Amino acid sequence: MKRFLAVAVFVTVAVLGANVHAQQETGDQGTGTYVTIHVGVNVLSDSEINRGTNTTDYDPLFGLGGALGYDFGNFRVDGEIAFRINEINSVGGTRLKGGSYTAAFSYMVNGYFDFPTNGPVKPYIGGGIGFATVAIDWNEPGFIPFSQVPLAGGSDSGVAYQFSGGIGYEINPRSTASFGYRYFAVEELQMMFDSGSPFTMEYQSHEFNLVIRYMFN
Repeated sequence: MKRFLAVAVFVTVAVLGANVHAQQETGDQGTGTYVTIHVGVNVLSDSEINRGTNTTDYDPLFGLGGALGYDFGNFRVDGEIAFRINEINSVGGTRLKGGSYTAAFSYMVNGYFDFPTNGPVKPYIGGGIGFATVAIDWNEPGFIPFSQVPLAGGSDSGVAYQFSGGIGYEINPRSTASFGYRYFAVEELQMMFDSGSPFTMEYQSHEFNLVIRYMFN
């Protein structure tokens, strides 16, 4: 299913690119280069350990990132770097010590379609594909108060994909503020318990972001 979604994102970005090319061929001029920054709440879905043997439960925390791209009118393409972090409640029913976390760094190529409207409100949809590195640091409470027992640590990288949608408001011809939702996922990851036992885990998040986009020209 994940590979199917990744292919779907690739096709979506390819279609957007084809439309951009067609727009250029017909003489439509692009609106220029832009940068975006986004920050918001990152809600990480419970992830399966070893494909259902156990699950990991997380607390919502935050995500942030930035992108550089080009706006062709109704179509936009950009390259994005983002960071997400979540604190872990429990792994397989074992309550973890505060400070146990999962973090992800992603590097994505995205395509967006801005629905044409007559006013400053601009709905949009988009998709992206790239790769991400997910790092974990899991600790359970020790026998001595305030101590910690390392449970797992390390990192792995994999293919990542995302789908997004939201509402933008054009503050002026150069600046747009948006509120958006984003589903982000990474293919199955290979990790290692501190005991030396390997395990697999999933990474799927739901983000609610404030996005600021600024056009250079």
